[in-house]
Amino acid sequence: MRFALAADPQTLDPLFAHVDANSVEQQVARLAFEPFIDVDERGRAIPILLDRIPTAANGGISRDGRTIVYHLRRGVRWSDGAPVDAHDVVWTLHAILDDRNPVRSRAGYDRVARVEAVDPHTVRVTLKNAWAPAVATLFSYGVAPQYVLPAHLLEKEPSLATSAFGAHPVGNGPYRLVSWSRGERLIYEPNPTYWRGAPRASRLDLRVVPDPNTNFTLMRSGELDWNLFSPAQRETLGAPGGIAFRTVPLTLIAGIAINTAHAPLDDARVRRAIAAAIDRGAISRKITFGRYPVVDTAQPLGSWARDPSVHEPAFDPAAADRLLDAAGWRRGADGMRAKRGVALALTYVQFPESQTGVRVATLVQSELKARGMNVTIKSLSNAQLFLPKSQGGTLATGAFDLAYVPWPMGADPDDSFLLTCAGSGNVMRWCDPAVDALEARALVAPDRAERKLLYAQIERRVADAVPIVYLFNPSYSYAYRTTLRNFSPNAFNPTWNAYAWSR
Repeated sequence: MRFALAADPQTLDPLFAHVDANSVEQQVARLAFEPFIDVDERGRAIPILLDRIPTAANGGISRDGRTIVYHLRRGVRWSDGAPVDAHDVVWTLHAILDDRNPVRSRAGYDRVARVEAVDPHTVRVTLKNAWAPAVATLFSYGVAPQYVLPAHLLEKEPSLATSAFGAHPVGNGPYRLVSWSRGERLIYEPNPTYWRGAPRASRLDLRVVPDPNTNFTLMRSGELDWNLFSPAQRETLGAPGGIAFRTVPLTLIAGIAINTAHAPLDDARVRRAIAAAIDRGAISRKITFGRYPVVDTAQPLGSWARDPSVHEPAFDPAAADRLLDAAGWRRGADGMRAKRGVALALTYVQFPESQTGVRVATLVQSELKARGMNVTIKSLSNAQLFLPKSQGGTLATGAFDLAYVPWPMGADPDDSFLLTCAGSGNVMRWCDPAVDALEARALVAPDRAERKLLYAQIERRVADAVPIVYLFNPSYSYAYRTTLRNFSPNAFNPTWNAYAWSR
């Protein structure tokens, strides 16, 4: 089987992988590692590394919501033949929480107070406080996906960040890495110890192809078995013989992050003016051909927590002008705005790996210029944009005014990582103590109805303050050869069921 990666992975150690579930690092991680719980193409939860999903009914979750008991599936082995056991889970949780390990995010895992191995196949996790998203998050599809790692290979390593494991991983998933030619390709072959039995494909050939136009050409010429297509590419392709499509609504929200730590973006009037100046409906129609519906909140369209009555400022150029005038940003003779001799100039960052994002940047630049705002577009690689602060990442260091960002949301509607003052994904540097309080209540509320009401209050406050101009909830379109069977990407990862791919 042949497919392409949009970038060369920085590491094959999932402990340090990019947290975006659909990132190239998560795609390759899922080939070699198994989560506690997966989600199929219909959104149904499936126990994978577990033999059952913990619930209050089966005794897996305590009455106070603070203790979770995980029962590991028996017969699962690492690709070197060693058994996967409770010690691996305990050691990995400690590794995630160890400050010496520069993991991208500890969101969710930092809520663990204690973890212990009850026996070789049972793990007990005690949370600091009751936390509703825990089961859908830990070693599953949370906002910071992680996988259990082989303790017998790693626990004596002096530095996990520089360990050879990052280039030579040993996993428990359907495939094992055979070779990695940096910047060119990765080759995987079946894991002989895989618990389901041998996967159907005898070899996976992953080419590193950052240019989306090259990927498009390779797919058309028959050199790839599947590939993600942008809406524009799908429109261009038409209906060729031998190629079909799978369209998957994602739990991902794309939007424009506004750096509220930078003046004049610390003024809500200016942020609301920016939102009113952008025709989000036109972006959906003209750039995504209607395949990425407009959203107004951090909740995807399919989320049970979404309140459809909440809306950010609608496209209204006249209202945008009034807001800017009221904030003291007046037009000069050249039509551009200034205040006390300072021009209203903004830097907008985007990454070229997203063809849709590139086109959004151009349209937004034009629309904001029409309202008297001078916007400079800065193109940065996906890696540079999303690197952690310690490595000079643009979003993490705040070296931007506006940024096109796709935010992966977890299987649970918890958006505290994005909207709380100290949230790991809060690149907007926006802080509302009232939202923090509501988020805290939503994370411990005992039932869905109460959580839904709390998230609606959060959504209304965020829509009024506009730290993010939400754009759309993408549905990814994957082109695939009609000879490829069982290719069924889910909302988080196209490689989740690679064990079943066949011809």
